[in-house]
Amino acid sequence: MKKFVRYCLLIVVTVSMLAGCGSRGEEQDTSDETTTAENIELNLWYTDESMAAYINKAAEAFGLEYQIAVTPRQISAIEYLENINQQNIAETDIVDVYILNSESLEKAYMAGLAAPLWEERAGYPEVAVSACRYQGKLIARPVYFETEYFLYNKDMVSDPPASFQAIMDFASSDEMAGENAELYQNLEAILKWDVLDLFCNYQFVGAYLNLGGPDGDDRTIVDMNNENVLHALGFYKELNQSLYFDGEEVEYHALLQSFLEGRLLYTIGTTRSLELLRQSEMNYGISVIPPLTESLDSKGISINYVAVVNPYSSSVELSGKLAEYLSDDYAEECYELSGKLPCKRLDTYPAEEFVHVMDAYEKSVALPKLMDTTNFWVELEVVLNNIWKAEMREELAEEGLSDISQAENMGAEEIKKEQMKKQIQDLVTGEINRAHEQMRQQLSR
Repeated sequence: MKKFVRYCLLIVVTVSMLAGCGSRGEEQDTSDETTTAENIELNLWYTDESMAAYINKAAEAFGLEYQIAVTPRQISAIEYLENINQQNIAETDIVDVYILNSESLEKAYMAGLAAPLWEERAGYPEVAVSACRYQGKLIARPVYFETEYFLYNKDMVSDPPASFQAIMDFASSDEMAGENAELYQNLEAILKWDVLDLFCNYQFVGAYLNLGGPDGDDRTIVDMNNENVLHALGFYKELNQSLYFDGEEVEYHALLQSFLEGRLLYTIGTTRSLELLRQSEMNYGISVIPPLTESLDSKGISINYVAVVNPYSSSVELSGKLAEYLSDDYAEECYELSGKLPCKRLDTYPAEEFVHVMDAYEKSVALPKLMDTTNFWVELEVVLNNIWKAEMREELAEEGLSDISQAENMGAEEIKKEQMKKQIQDLVTGEINRAHEQMRQQLSR
């Protein structure tokens, strides 16, 4: 009978997790541990090669502390959960704890592959805790994250800009001329970032999107085309018009190198570059992503990697302690062994400015967990790319001048600006409405 239940769970995973077999996590009784530490062996799976040293060292330290064997194994991300469930069915080498992108937590829970945990721990930003919650239950422990942050050259400016609007105003001023000319002589641009990568672009709309509610698990909430989203996207296009550069000609690593060589004043960085920054001799500053304007906020995205306990573990209680060890007890070693910052707040960071990466992470939003929104990332990237690349038709201003009554009340430049605003409004409304409707239809199936 037990094998049949597990076979049902495999079917659930394979056919988009139709919840026919229920959640094993709710049914598992973990109060009666029948095994002892002497005969427990825990299997720990992960997918990210860069985490190998951290996972291996943490597993070794945990094993010594609890006098058990912990076997880490790096596994392909392809059909990751399906393979975990296959091990359950085979009843051999069952995976006790595994590292998972929190975006897949609904899939894991619906497949019966995530045991509920019993309490929250202090010392974590709310975004980390939220990434581990599903339907009000804590079903994982936060381990490490990836996010975006703002970079500025401290040799040229002492503080980060007040907003992206302030950057536009600075670029159009004469502050870089005259007595300041020597300071800025090597600059090739004020601001550039990888506009084709949503991970570096999400902040321009992230403050006002709501897909899945606070924990990204409520399929009744789809709010992507509200007024603030449209205003934010309109500003994004205005920024494109003011600081235009061809998105096809920029690449993240090349831009970061330009920044480190003093040829860019500002850029958007990601956590994959932390070690490069730490090793550089540049006087760089890190901050949260600035707001768009005085009235429009910004919010970056974060990808959260969490430790999940398999309810079929030979010792769910001890597996829970291993998940906690990876998340909490061994977190101080995470960066040195992997180059990744842990979700847990640390007393000190590898570089002074890295504390502001944590500030950016705390303000970020995690990806939704809903299985039906797996293409949300791609769709939003398409929206932003289409808006950035769209050509604005200058001839409309000339057509407007033929309206004598309008021309009498407005100058040529004002007419041009009004028509440009209308054109941008139509562009962003069409793009975001398309994406909103697609998400709504997917979640209503």
